[in-house]
Amino acid sequence: MGETLATLESAENASPFFREMLTGLARLFTFDVASNSTMEIFINDIPEEGLHETGKFPASIFDLSPEDAIRPMGAVLFDVHIHAFDEVIAFYGSLKGPFQLKCGTCLEYNDYEADFSDWKTDLDLEEKQRSFILEEVIREEFILNLPEHLRCDELIEGHVCPKAELVDQVLESAESDDESGGNPDAWKALDDL
Repeated sequence: MGETLATLESAENASPFFREMLTGLARLFTFDVASNSTMEIFINDIPEEGLHETGKFPASIFDLSPEDAIRPMGAVLFDVHIHAFDEVIAFYGSLKGPFQLKCGTCLEYNDYEADFSDWKTDLDLEEKQRSFILEEVIREEFILNLPEHLRCDELIEGHVCPKAELVDQVLESAESDDESGGNPDAWKALDDL
């Protein structure tokens, strides 16, 4: 693999056909989901008209704790167009993947199918940056765009969160106490949930 990438880097003055062939070979050897390799994209290899990549990454790219509020439940799919500009890489396309999200009220996990069909982002380039890892960009986008601290009844149509009534009662009590001068036990009641 290292020899292929070294050959690719030394082929800057080669014909476009030869460079494209080497780029394809480099990706073939670089991107192998089964062996948990990374998909490194060299900025100089992005043609003027852009680059189109499709595929999937395993849930292991997230490397999250089992106690995290987000649990990836399978491979994430991507269909991405990539354009290189002077100091930024622009991405657009779609991202999909199965997750479980923790309810911010009852703390139970619920299934959630993330579907970002009109996804757009960009990556600011560091000085002398020559490449980037696509799965790192996609990982960050999922983590930033997944809903946080939702109640499960906001996530699942027709579902009522088992703790919703209790939280609503405490909040109503806190509001009425604010109007009547306050109740120091309101915060304790919330803590006891």
